[in-house]
Amino acid sequence: MTYAEKLRISLLSARNADGGWPFRQGHSWTEPTALALLALQASNDSGEVRSRAAAWIAQQQSPDGGWPPCATVPTSTWVSSLALLSLAHESAYCNGCLKGVEWLTCQICPDITTLQGFIQHRLGMSPARAPGGFPWFPGTAGWVIPTSFSILALSCWAKRLPKSGLPEIAARARKYLLSHRCADGGWNHGGSPQRSEASPSYAETTGLALLALAQCQSPALEAPLFLAQEFLRKPDSPEGAAWLLMGLAAHGRKPAETRPAMSLKTTRDIALQLIACETLRSGHNVLLASAA
Repeated sequence: MTYAEKLRISLLSARNADGGWPFRQGHSWTEPTALALLALQASNDSGEVRSRAAAWIAQQQSPDGGWPPCATVPTSTWVSSLALLSLAHESAYCNGCLKGVEWLTCQICPDITTLQGFIQHRLGMSPARAPGGFPWFPGTAGWVIPTSFSILALSCWAKRLPKSGLPEIAARARKYLLSHRCADGGWNHGGSPQRSEASPSYAETTGLALLALAQCQSPALEAPLFLAQEFLRKPDSPEGAAWLLMGLAAHGRKPAETRPAMSLKTTRDIALQLIACETLRSGHNVLLASAA
């Protein structure tokens, strides 16, 4: 049995009766369910499990167009980008995605005023609302992770919605990522009111940001690509290893498959490992594919 087959079995065994997935156990959440659905798509699964997962995600969409983290949280958040990514490949369940894309584009952080920029510069602060970033929660500061997922989702839908301005919004968000690199070349959270770029990078955010910058050709990426290869020598988490593998592969680097020594404890770990495994096997990353 291959590693991918073992991952798929583990993923299926963690599913809830309602068709969704928990993080570990308990009720279903949007993030692990969307990642599980993407993993099934990466594995070319076309069975009932996949259709039920898509139906579960479609049913969670809020009236405002976004998606909440789970049924008990009423606010639409960054997980909307993951929902849009996963439903982009499910033509029978993507009727609400146009409204979801509209919701997501409204979350981009606005330009800061001249006065705000002057104050932040004088205090040595990273811009809390740098243009192009996307927040975890509506109306708050931009961060690297939600910005990266938003780039992936908007890029995925751009070809299907050619007059929507999505390529320009995604390009602006890529500039945000490039301007929020750490001194070592990679990325950490990127949203601290202090100078987060002076802090060390994280493996998972560096890999994810590189994946989001797959369409970017810039000499500035040589440093983070080198750093990602160094991180991958001793990955500190299954999530980090998966994002590093996908980020490097997106830029033509061909890393050897790295199986983390740590156990996979969550649906997110299993799904990301499966997506990364299928990416290396096929040369095709479901997170970078266009909407159907």
